[in-house]
Amino acid sequence: MAVTRSDVARAAGVSPAVVSYVLNGGPRPVSAAARSRVEAAIEELDYRPNAIASALRGGSTHSVGLLSPDPLDPYFAELSEAMEREFSSAGYVVLTGHTRGDRSREERYVRTFVARQVDGLIFASGAAGSLEGLECPVLVIDGHSLPDSISSISIEQPADAAVAVEHLQRHGHSLIGCISRPVAVAASGSSIDGWRTQQSMVGAPVGDELVAFAETSEEGGNLAAHMLLSEHGRPWAIHGTRPTALFVGADVQAIGAIHACWELGLRVPEDVAIVSIGGTRPAAFTVPPLTTIRQDLPYLASRAVLELRERFEDPSRAPKHSRMRGNLVVGRSCGCNLV
Repeated sequence: MAVTRSDVARAAGVSPAVVSYVLNGGPRPVSAAARSRVEAAIEELDYRPNAIASALRGGSTHSVGLLSPDPLDPYFAELSEAMEREFSSAGYVVLTGHTRGDRSREERYVRTFVARQVDGLIFASGAAGSLEGLECPVLVIDGHSLPDSISSISIEQPADAAVAVEHLQRHGHSLIGCISRPVAVAASGSSIDGWRTQQSMVGAPVGDELVAFAETSEEGGNLAAHMLLSEHGRPWAIHGTRPTALFVGADVQAIGAIHACWELGLRVPEDVAIVSIGGTRPAAFTVPPLTTIRQDLPYLASRAVLELRERFEDPSRAPKHSRMRGNLVVGRSCGCNLV
């Protein structure tokens, strides 16, 4: 049975209020003798104060709720890690929930975090369905159609996608397939927009037969690559050949696409060049290493901490909306290593 504040008070021969004054440093003074008895009773009974209750009395729990779609996606795993590290350095605990794209699951997590009195919420999934009525500060990463009261950090997905596709075009590719995250993920549509825009600029094909939506996993990327590259794939029926390059919306999908090329007897980059988005750790360890648009997740996390802490300190402060660009990290999957 847990030791309570009343147990400490009885052991020290004081009132529970005096125990509270000792634990909280006030608001009323406590004699040296009474303080000594209370401290001895706390040590003897191994009393552990309820941290959440104590924090609530002070107006803060020093905790933040973080919702992300998938713990197996390296991008969101590394984003969660960066968030935890940055908030921990600032003295906050991060409570993490993984929605897996399930709106009801997301709503349950939100209710749980609110019940635990978190100081703020971060949606890393681009979600917008669970934001109504929230009183704590909220930050959405890569969201869409957000209320003005919500802070946001947006990744410039169309621009990043265009850089990736342009890099493939510079290698002489025009028939470039596109593997995208599921349409439920907010950023997927904008990355396709970047692919279409850049392809259209040079008069290259942008038909739907060159787009494959896939689960954000190695398996998803593998299946999508088979749909686009095999002799039974959709591009063959219209173009009479397969794409010579792939733009892939996530590193983890690109890993599956590289494996699909091996299964189909295609060499990367000699037969199929690949550029992805993410810049996650596994990208450097594929064979060949991926060329990818790296998104600076530690910097993103530091921006999130700064924004939410400013909102914590001044709830009347207007939400801020920031935008970020990635940078091209050249590996060997694009063909840069070919003479």
